[in-house]
Amino acid sequence: MKSPLPREQRLLLLLVGSSLFINNYDLGIFALALPQIQASLQIPEEHLGLYTGVIRFGVLLAFPLAFMADVVGRRRLLILTVIGMTLATVLSAFAQTATQYLILQTLARCFSYAEEMLCYVIIAEEINPRQRGWALGRLAALGTLGYGLSSLLYGQIDALPHGWRDFYLVGAAGLVIILFARRNLKETQRFLAHSATRTAAQGLRDHLRPIVSLARAYPGRFAALVATTAPYSFGLAAAFAFISKFLQETHGYAPAHVGYLQFFGGALSILGFFVAGRVSDIAGRRAVLGVCIPVVVTLFILFYMTGDPRLLIASWIGCLFFYFASEVTLSALGSELFPTSYRSTSSAARGVINVAAGIAGLAAESALYPIVGSHAISIVILLGVAPLAIVPVIFFLPETARRSLDEVSPEIELDIEAAPTPFP
Repeated sequence: MKSPLPREQRLLLLLVGSSLFINNYDLGIFALALPQIQASLQIPEEHLGLYTGVIRFGVLLAFPLAFMADVVGRRRLLILTVIGMTLATVLSAFAQTATQYLILQTLARCFSYAEEMLCYVIIAEEINPRQRGWALGRLAALGTLGYGLSSLLYGQIDALPHGWRDFYLVGAAGLVIILFARRNLKETQRFLAHSATRTAAQGLRDHLRPIVSLARAYPGRFAALVATTAPYSFGLAAAFAFISKFLQETHGYAPAHVGYLQFFGGALSILGFFVAGRVSDIAGRRAVLGVCIPVVVTLFILFYMTGDPRLLIASWIGCLFFYFASEVTLSALGSELFPTSYRSTSSAARGVINVAAGIAGLAAESALYPIVGSHAISIVILLGVAPLAIVPVIFFLPETARRSLDEVSPEIELDIEAAPTPFP
């Protein structure tokens, strides 16, 4: 199928999405090699859920980075985030204690989360409304190929001279290549046009204007986005974090088998990005989310409860397909609901909420595990929270498909010293 995008925009999609490829590769390595990392760094079983959750606190540091993209521009921050990701990834390979690894991976998450937020913002700003969902679906699919690479390499973990540590050196090499390729990356036209209409930020108050605008210009819309993101992330966080551990320890999968399942299952499920991007451009973002969210929860419950190996594999592939579809649609919404002046800030805020809720979900799993004595049962209990995300999607969020960004979220000029503006 021929791409509907011109050559320049296809190159932009590749250049921006390449870092998502490495970011997801890094996340995939952590998820797959969790048993080996746990054993190597001597992480106690009862602390494992909380430990994986704390690493995600990097998103709190990512927020000021992504926020500054609304002040100084998207391009500068993309260069900075790649440099930070590269350094943290290299040093992770040499971590000797659980604490060292925790700190380095938290920093890596800081830069990678900011990077991901900015990537979606750039594509949303540069692609026309009728092709925005299509392009965002391709961007997400490109990133997910990183999970595929980590799955393939994970099967060889026992043959590598330094085990899981070698995976991080491979990722760092890829980031160096991306940094070199991005040297000619241009600023988005929408940000340049907006910058031309405003005076340069002079003091702290001017620099904080994007945060103030986010809270006051569309407060009802932002609250609805929070109410969508938080329960979905809370309910799914532990389900994703324990997949590799569950397959190896409960069903007896070897590391190579887990890697092959992740790779081939992911290769089929990646179609969810393409389908969701196209369908959401036609039927709307809310319709896609209204279908995908309950299906993901149902299939995850089946995955953790079934003893049939064929059903185990089928539920996993189906779950990935619909999760990919829901995630790219949520990312599209997060990039479309707010104006250019604080679009990056709003995307960062959604990322903070997403990860903070995920941390809470992992902490809840650690609290439930001693009570129920099973990771699988704890995960199924937490999955019951995720369907609550449907309510704000259906009743409180506007449809953004096939509408220009200026139509969806026009700029609202605010006096940041004045009283809060009511919900428009």
